[in-house]
Amino acid sequence: MTPISDQELYILSYYRASELTGGLLFGKLALHTSIDKYRSPLTQHCAEETGHAWLWTKLIHDLGHRPVKVTHTYQTEYGNLFGLPENMLEVFCLTQVFEKRVMDHFIKHRDLPHTHPKVKAVLQQMIEDETGHIGWIRKELDLYEQENGKEKLDVMMKRVEEVDEQIYNSLAQTQPFKEYFKDLL
Repeated sequence: MTPISDQELYILSYYRASELTGGLLFGKLALHTSIDKYRSPLTQHCAEETGHAWLWTKLIHDLGHRPVKVTHTYQTEYGNLFGLPENMLEVFCLTQVFEKRVMDHFIKHRDLPHTHPKVKAVLQQMIEDETGHIGWIRKELDLYEQENGKEKLDVMMKRVEEVDEQIYNSLAQTQPFKEYFKDLL
């Protein structure tokens, strides 16, 4: 078995924690939403995100490690910079931008020459799953646009994209991301 570095262990643990945080968020949304049509897709999204957290956990164990404790996640930064979403439009815009970022980042991580083969396999599975997340959220955003017009949606997407760019750029300057992804971020 090819060992992984402490840097990569932290990054995989960060992915795990972020997926778990997303799963918990979608679980809370599914539990508390008063909009009946969203209860099932939010529950499914919760299950998929927590399933991803388990895949990262299992991978870390398969590589001979235990997950590192990570409590400050990408979603933590969204909360700090954006605040808590106040309505489903904000939830959908945040999710759409975040899932696209995750998929793009996972593709880049998968394609790095020094990425462990088992990590590449899990990243590929995540990439395929994220496509489904982006799809159902995009349909809801398109429906919102049809019913409410493009302007409000565009304003919210722009705001979320600016926050996301700030978070990603900030993350790129922190260790171990800065060193591990030096040719990527």
